[in-house]
Amino acid sequence: MNKPRLKEYEALRGLSILLLLALHSEIFDPIYFGERFRSLGVFVASFLLGSFFFLAGYFTEVSINKPNTNILRFGWSKFIRIFPPYWFALALFIYVLEYNLNRSALIVYLLNLQSVFAPVYVKSLLTLWYISMLVVFYLFGGSLMLAIRSSLVLLIAFIVVFFLVLWAHLTKGFFDPRFFQYYVIFVAGVFFCRFETTRTWIVEWNILIKIFLAVVSVVILQRVLDADRPMVDIFYIPSIDFYILSWVLLWLTIFRTGAGNLRFWAWLSTASFFTYLIHRPLWRLIDNYFSLEPGLSTILVHLVPGALLALFLGYVLQRGYDRLLAFLHLK
Repeated sequence: MNKPRLKEYEALRGLSILLLLALHSEIFDPIYFGERFRSLGVFVASFLLGSFFFLAGYFTEVSINKPNTNILRFGWSKFIRIFPPYWFALALFIYVLEYNLNRSALIVYLLNLQSVFAPVYVKSLLTLWYISMLVVFYLFGGSLMLAIRSSLVLLIAFIVVFFLVLWAHLTKGFFDPRFFQYYVIFVAGVFFCRFETTRTWIVEWNILIKIFLAVVSVVILQRVLDADRPMVDIFYIPSIDFYILSWVLLWLTIFRTGAGNLRFWAWLSTASFFTYLIHRPLWRLIDNYFSLEPGLSTILVHLVPGALLALFLGYVLQRGYDRLLAFLHLK
């Protein structure tokens, strides 16, 4: 496999973390944009999270194809990159955001398995549920991809896992319902990376076609949202996944131009993981220090200085963690 071109993927990750900070500042609340745009937050959240999961699938395929990769090396690389920073963030959520967890729930969170047991058996922690979902996707996806080399058999295996998890969800209450829409996106990222010829063909579609698909996807998803269909629904899942994939493709195309050459995107991409982990506790500390009350002024504090500080600290923490792992010969 040829080395993937990175600039558009870094830019997409950078855009996604900016959107996440804006979303979590609550600037997309209908009170500010009007009832007509009441679903704006859903669209923004679905795209940015979908982008993260798509990139995770894409680069899982890249990792699997590195020389001498096996289940132990793959598992260790994901563990050392994800779990220590996640445990740090979990401590912040407990002591700064004051989440009260009983012993059994704490064990689930320490193992990063809340996406398996939430929301029926444990409550879903804001923001951190994504990390748990990512870990589950790596467990399922990495295991299958290392065991199965045939693309057709792998696809069948992915489909079987989907329906097994769906059965567990519907009959036993296991798995966060968001699993299903983002699992499809993760798998799409895997195969988008795997089939280079198909990827090149899709990327080279006329941009007008991609814009058309993106607009149509918004119309379709809005109708599904207006119908108030549940997340585990035969119409909801394909509609939201069509929306995510259409917009991911459009932005990847945009970032293949000069728009993706800005070094700013690479900086944001580096900062994104730790920024994702720490921004809510950081904002709570800012709120407490300045005695900020809920409202537009607090939203603007989170959106501008709070977001900039979170990004700066996220970048510093990521670079520091990378150097620590290198110093300890853990990567």
